[in-house]
Amino acid sequence: MAKLAISISGGGALGIGPLQFMCRLESDLGKKLTDQSVAFAGTSTGAIIAACLAEGMSAHDIFNLYKNNLKKIFTKYPWYKRIEPKCPTYDNSTLKDLLKKNLDGNIMNWKKPIFIPTTAMNGKSREKVWDLGDPKVEKWFAVLTSAAAPRYFDVIDRDGISYCDGGMWANDPVSCLQSGLKNMCFNKKYKILTFATCMMTPNTSRGNKTALGWGEYILEDWVATTGNANFFEARANVGYNNIFRASPEHPTKIKMDKTDDKTINHIIEVWDKYYDSVRDQVVKFVKE
Repeated sequence: MAKLAISISGGGALGIGPLQFMCRLESDLGKKLTDQSVAFAGTSTGAIIAACLAEGMSAHDIFNLYKNNLKKIFTKYPWYKRIEPKCPTYDNSTLKDLLKKNLDGNIMNWKKPIFIPTTAMNGKSREKVWDLGDPKVEKWFAVLTSAAAPRYFDVIDRDGISYCDGGMWANDPVSCLQSGLKNMCFNKKYKILTFATCMMTPNTSRGNKTALGWGEYILEDWVATTGNANFFEARANVGYNNIFRASPEHPTKIKMDKTDDKTINHIIEVWDKYYDSVRDQVVKFVKE
């Protein structure tokens, strides 16, 4: 029987959506997803979810952790700091404390493979994946670097290297999961349940743009959303029937830092209705 691996893309506060889906799935399975899974991957907000799953938490526990802390995580710096050109919008101290509290120990303490993309802004490589090959790195640090979204949170500095959001190059970490397991010579048959946190939304921007306009277009419409390239590659490698991509459609983009109750409840509702539409398929996929 093929074992389950889980991949979750980035998307800020939109991470509450995949968690609602996971809660429904756990209820139907009668088991925690972490107990069903052999490996995890996550970028940015997906890194938080993947790390908590690897820690042994249920989807319901992670959902409550998210919902109770989203507004605190997106706490703005005081206005007098934000007038500085390089100051990000949000203070990451609440997220840092939350990760330290819930992710104890170093990467080596995780008993199952996990892959967390980040971006090394200087050093030998810009593309970095934290995994079991980084045994002495703290769990919270790996996740915090992956979630350091440009313009939203501070970059994370350590040992002369600055780290920012892994979504700069791997917002959908499904290929990192697939290739990471291959590099580990993982000898079990597995299938992947992957979550496109930002959902499928239309790209309506057209025509030429200014340099600033192109920068915003690339960051908001491509880097911050989940494209199909990594999914197509992973599917070709592990088999068409061995990947289930959870990705509801939504007519408009929802900003990743919108944490008002109306928006959060809407995201939950979208993913709830989507689960209803694919329930039989996904339960069968996980069980078989």
